[in-house]
Amino acid sequence: MSESLYRPPPVATHQGQPLGRRARPQSAAERLQRGITLVLRDDYRHGVAVLSALVKALRPPLETADYAAKQAYRKAYRDAGWRLLVPIERGEIAVPGAPKIGFLAELYPELERFWLPLPEVRSLSWAWSQYVDGVKLAVLGHSLHPYYGTYLPKRTLHLELFATWLSRWSGARDRAVDVGTGSGVLALMLAKRGFAEVTATDVNPNACESVRRDLARRSPRPPVTVIQTDLLTDVSGAVDLIVFNPPWTQGPVENLLDRALHFDDDVFERFFDQAAARLVPGGRVVLVFSNVIRLVQPDVSHPVDAELSRGRFTKVDVLTRRVKPPRDSPRPARRTRERVEVWELVRA
Repeated sequence: MSESLYRPPPVATHQGQPLGRRARPQSAAERLQRGITLVLRDDYRHGVAVLSALVKALRPPLETADYAAKQAYRKAYRDAGWRLLVPIERGEIAVPGAPKIGFLAELYPELERFWLPLPEVRSLSWAWSQYVDGVKLAVLGHSLHPYYGTYLPKRTLHLELFATWLSRWSGARDRAVDVGTGSGVLALMLAKRGFAEVTATDVNPNACESVRRDLARRSPRPPVTVIQTDLLTDVSGAVDLIVFNPPWTQGPVENLLDRALHFDDDVFERFFDQAAARLVPGGRVVLVFSNVIRLVQPDVSHPVDAELSRGRFTKVDVLTRRVKPPRDSPRPARRTRERVEVWELVRA
């Protein structure tokens, strides 16, 4: 199983310099920025302090900053932060004070000793705690245990809006497909609402593994079948309902995990081509989206508008709900323009 799952690429060899606990975090962060590779040795918490100093030195943009500024910061952090390596031995972090991460033994069973960038280790650690403890979602009424590398939404307003749309659905409930299922939330919502057969697809093998494991935890098991495929490529037969909660902004897609965060140039064109070929007469396509693309990327066409302009689908309805700004937002008025959207389309 581990051979097919996505994992942070292991570092087999390096020419890094040892980082002891006496090194000042600010000084270590400066060395990382100069292109020097460092290897954590004495204290895991010291490595975390170095990353914190790096973040401070890079001056992360405000929440209200434009998309380009945020992308530039992420690149600078990745270029420097990924030079801080952590030794892994026999499935354990070989640094005092480090957390236990069960994913290490599962994802790297064939490796006796290797290194990983500390930011990747911290992501694995956070994912492991979520996997073990579970994350409860009110829209489902129970917890999910997302596997490493599986997208789980931090906000749930769009899920609540989809639940509102789904409660009004009076059409056939024979077969539905959740495209790009991620942690499987929409697929499980469809099953809970009485669809006889739900297919959950995702190109990410970790997401598919995650949903399969969560399905095995439920009794009785929901009528959900998981297929690892790109969009609807390997889905056969006619479908009553196709739902898709895609990424909401366009951006570089360099690996499988990026596909959950950004969409590339042709993903929506391919999706609508495939959806049009699989819908039963009168079937629906439902997209869970946001107007954030109009706010942060005004030069990028809203993908639903672009498809509607082709004349192949027509809009049945669109539900919107305003996103409330976080309580600690320094400029909450800037966030009130964002709205989540649920688009219902039918073949013209």
